[in-house]
Amino acid sequence: MKIYFVRHGKTQWNQERRLQGMTGDSPLLAEALVEIAQLGDYLSEMSFDAIFSSPSKRAVDTAKILSEHNHKPQEIIKKTELFEWNLGDFEGMLIDDAIKKDPENMLAFRHHPEQFWGNPHGAENLADVYRRFSHFITFLSTQHYDKVLVVSHGAFLSSTIKMLTGAPFEELRPGGVGLDNNTLSVVDYDGEKYVLTHWNEKHGG
Repeated sequence: MKIYFVRHGKTQWNQERRLQGMTGDSPLLAEALVEIAQLGDYLSEMSFDAIFSSPSKRAVDTAKILSEHNHKPQEIIKKTELFEWNLGDFEGMLIDDAIKKDPENMLAFRHHPEQFWGNPHGAENLADVYRRFSHFITFLSTQHYDKVLVVSHGAFLSSTIKMLTGAPFEELRPGGVGLDNNTLSVVDYDGEKYVLTHWNEKHGG
């Protein structure tokens, strides 16, 4: 099985450098709609057995555009396991303000997500996030799919994909760099192990 992971297109809050998290949301930018369509064209001949998305509107809208540009358009299956990392009190805050509020935790979130201690802020820790992701991956592994498309979020996917494919903690976000908006990452599953074959590829914009 090949799993095609896509981070949603760029939103208003992304542009403002504002944390969206699980409950925050904002519209896709006009230029993002064009870029997503270009990625959709790149993937247009792929025959996906299913298209899954986080229930957040920014992810669902991205998934719908990708589906519309595919030769086999289909309904989007929303999975709560694919929500963005729950950031609790930080959601809706400008990143700079969040850093002022709790510099140690925000530094960890950016560079060492395994050290992010979200409990005091009502946020998830990495173990919570990976538990959700693992539940979804286990479900996929029982479905006998050949190719699936999964649309989710930057902080969520940056760490969980790397963990799934065996990366050590220090390589989850090297240099603080995660996934860019509207990028494609691909994981192969042979029934035993998961191998990362493409990471953070840009095919639109």
